[in-house]
Amino acid sequence: MIEWLYRQCIIPGFESGLKRRKTMRYLQELERSQWWTRQQLEELQLQRLRSMLEHCYQHSRYFNRLWDAGGLHPSHLQSLSDFTRWPITSRETMRDSAKEIRTSLPGTGCVRKSTGGSSGMPLEFLIDLAANERRIASSHRGYAWAGARPGTRQTHLWGVTLGAQSRMRSWKEHIYNRYLYRRDFINSFDVHEKETTSLVARINRYHPKIIVAYTNPLYSLARDIDQLGLEVAPPAAIIVGAEKLHDHQRELMERVFAAPVFETYGSREFSLLGAECERHQGLHLTMENLLIEVVDQDGTPTPAGHEGNVVITDLFNVAMPFVRYAIGDRAIAGLEACPCGRGLPLLRKISGRQLDVLITADGHRLAGEYFPHLLKDYSAVRQFQVTQRQRDLIEMKFVVDRPWSHESRETLRRAIQKSIGNSTTLLLREVPSIPLTPAGKFRVVIGHEAHENSVHI
Repeated sequence: MIEWLYRQCIIPGFESGLKRRKTMRYLQELERSQWWTRQQLEELQLQRLRSMLEHCYQHSRYFNRLWDAGGLHPSHLQSLSDFTRWPITSRETMRDSAKEIRTSLPGTGCVRKSTGGSSGMPLEFLIDLAANERRIASSHRGYAWAGARPGTRQTHLWGVTLGAQSRMRSWKEHIYNRYLYRRDFINSFDVHEKETTSLVARINRYHPKIIVAYTNPLYSLARDIDQLGLEVAPPAAIIVGAEKLHDHQRELMERVFAAPVFETYGSREFSLLGAECERHQGLHLTMENLLIEVVDQDGTPTPAGHEGNVVITDLFNVAMPFVRYAIGDRAIAGLEACPCGRGLPLLRKISGRQLDVLITADGHRLAGEYFPHLLKDYSAVRQFQVTQRQRDLIEMKFVVDRPWSHESRETLRRAIQKSIGNSTTLLLREVPSIPLTPAGKFRVVIGHEAHENSVHI
């Protein structure tokens, strides 16, 4: 009854009434369209893609000039397969050409966001308000497949806001999460193996219906619970994201928490990209809002069952368009249908999302996702890499492309040192560039064990 009241009255009253946002309306649209046929969804996607390309051509100096040079025009797009002729946009391009890529439309409100990203190259970007509301709606739908509808009692083992925050802002966030959306937030960047008993007690007191978590911190917690023989009140389901989920991690979590695990795939740039439904056959893609491709190095779609680069086009963000944007992830192609009956295609597997977990000298576990989450707020840092050379020594190398103050650098140092504790030494080193590994890859976070075996990276 309480959950129904929140879902049907309190949250819609706040979102649609008080805030006058269209999030709930967009959610209703998505809940209907997920059952459309693939052909209907692809026709909708093509229509929205044409509209976005026309907008970019008319209002973005960068894309207008780029496409003219390549002999491309939005009118040339007659089918989704034609889109492979459009050039791929890199994160570096989005960062360096941001002013020319952005568009300006009178009366269009925007929110500014940033991401550290698994590529280790921070990026600031804009999202217009309507597109942001559609993203929130898509997250609600994807989480609902695991039973986590708005208003469901949830515990989030997730990345919290890092850095200084006003008391009023902190208070508002607490009220919004805990009392409006019924979410108890636990900082995933501050999980210590010695605190397992208290964390379990907190989860048991709140007794959430759903646990939402970064993959590696929850796996570490499950492993500690198993080793200590603790009992945890079983939720109805577990939702994991931000890092790649492996089969052995799923098996342990499901056994320890006695609940099914649902994998999600998302990013700061686009919010929820894909999520598992109750059939667990793969990740349903949010194709009403996004066009997601898996391609080889020259932008050609990879055959089913083959790994490739993930390239994404946002169909609604008119403020700062992402067109065939290479997000830096790898995935297995094969967008087959799901036996659940939803027309949304399935992505077989995300294969390149995991960041190492650092374990400090005093046993503190720090998820690799912590560093992109923190560095997104330091716009002077163009690229970074964190290496744990030994248990009591962590080195961060960073490349800057604009001056930054001694105060900013020391603020960053203090934030990291507070998280890793006094038992571990932190070295910050500014460098002109950061090389790739011998395998031609870029590692953002390299843990102690991975560093010892770096020849295999």
